[in-house]
Amino acid sequence: MSDPSGCLVDQVGWIPVLGADGPKEVPLREALLGSHIFTELVPDMPTMLPVLLRQVLVPVVLDALGDVDDELWAELMDAGEFTAEQKQVIGRYLDEHLPRFGALDATVPFGQVAGLEHPGGKVHPVSVLMPHVATGNNTPLWDARLACDPVPLPLGAAVRWMLHAQCWDTAAIKTAAVDDPQVKAGKTTGNRTGPLGRLGVVTPLGTTLFETIVLNMPQGVRAAGDRPQWARPTMKPSWQLRTPTGVLDLFTWQGRRVRLVPDEPEADGQVRVRWVVLSAGDRIDGPQPEDPHTCWTIRQDKNKGSVRYPRRHLPGLMGWQGLDALLAVERDTAGFETSELLVQTATATLMGDLPSHYPLRVATCGLVYGTQDAIVSDILADDMPLPVAALRADHAVRGSVIRVCEQARALARTVDHLAANLIRAVGGEPAARGKGQQPGTKLLHVLDPLVRRFLTGCQRDPSDDELEKAHRAFETLAERAAFAAAEELLHRLPGRAFTGRTVTKKEQGKTATHTYQQASAERFFHSAVRKTLTHLYPQMPPAEETAA
Repeated sequence: MSDPSGCLVDQVGWIPVLGADGPKEVPLREALLGSHIFTELVPDMPTMLPVLLRQVLVPVVLDALGDVDDELWAELMDAGEFTAEQKQVIGRYLDEHLPRFGALDATVPFGQVAGLEHPGGKVHPVSVLMPHVATGNNTPLWDARLACDPVPLPLGAAVRWMLHAQCWDTAAIKTAAVDDPQVKAGKTTGNRTGPLGRLGVVTPLGTTLFETIVLNMPQGVRAAGDRPQWARPTMKPSWQLRTPTGVLDLFTWQGRRVRLVPDEPEADGQVRVRWVVLSAGDRIDGPQPEDPHTCWTIRQDKNKGSVRYPRRHLPGLMGWQGLDALLAVERDTAGFETSELLVQTATATLMGDLPSHYPLRVATCGLVYGTQDAIVSDILADDMPLPVAALRADHAVRGSVIRVCEQARALARTVDHLAANLIRAVGGEPAARGKGQQPGTKLLHVLDPLVRRFLTGCQRDPSDDELEKAHRAFETLAERAAFAAAEELLHRLPGRAFTGRTVTKKEQGKTATHTYQQASAERFFHSAVRKTLTHLYPQMPPAEETAA
């Protein structure tokens, strides 16, 4: 490597992009100035996508170009790439801050603390930065690598995972850093997860990397003194409890103090990182800031009034199962509000700055922590099409996509109810909701491609007639899938389900008798399916309305 500091701007390829010649890793300057020729980011894992956008790409552009209003945002999306003048501004900005982008710089390493040490010179394997790799006491006995001999990472990958830890690291007790005055018994307790760990992250995606960067740029006037971490004073081993100054400070929040420990350069000049020093970092004071990358749940509290908190993604659910919250551009009766970035997109569509047929996608991701947030127990991720017309309350597409998602969930519940009634008919008791494998979950996976196909079709801004035909087509295929799921349950049913059984229970002080039979279970199932699929089975008005 020609530059011993590991220059991330021009020397080290570390931004993973997809271009015409396939995936590759490019330096920061090439990723930004050539963002219009790259299709997208191709990160190591889904949770890395918002990390690269928040920690590097978006802050560089925002800090270089200044405040972004709706007019500039629309001009950028319309142009499809930075203008020659904007490229010069970004280039000069990178040159000005070049000393702060050296991954191995001796005095100001990028995103790290120079000279950071643990007592006794202790170091951790670099895998401690990677939530999907077992480390420490979690390492299996049969693992081929020992903790004392970790697999080295190329410098670019090590930098990415260092930034990932700044955003997503667990809340486990951290080994003390030398010269940290807040250490107790050689440890730092009370650590919180990285700032993204509290969120159900929602990232809008465009057709190119450039459009994705623009879609993730919050509009508005920056707060006084708001700067990214490389434009702030260099970090020290001690950490702070403070409030983010603004969006640039929040995006580049240093949730950990880190130092990469590189091996000696190899014969080809490449540097690899095998060890890392990792200790406690800054903590956000007060409630969760207004982060533009998450949806919100709004509750009314008697003492505090309206309380907002981030919506977390739930394990086992596809992204479209939370579509009602994603489309809540304005606060509705359900108490949802979508992300600030999707509100911007909705406004641009309403003003005509973004066509209603724009092929917007949304990536959702999150981590599920366990044991006092000290371990990662699951990684949640999805990527789905989102019709921008559905972000408008006055557009027919909005009602249709919400209805399709509701119908898919309703059919899954209907199959679950059928299974429960059949189990009761043969003398058993169904498992509690959320326990065991539910047949409705399997149906949802069958319906998933049908829902996504419908969402993709709605991105073409269909006419009312086309929308009606598409909805009928979805219901036709969804009905077949639901009947196939029911047939699978009935095929395994023993003969005694035909006669069923009668159960007597006390309900509200009275004795009630319930008879569970295969015939009644099927009848309830078919009735529920017809009530759900309203395009195939139009609902008749009540008798009194018909008479009137």
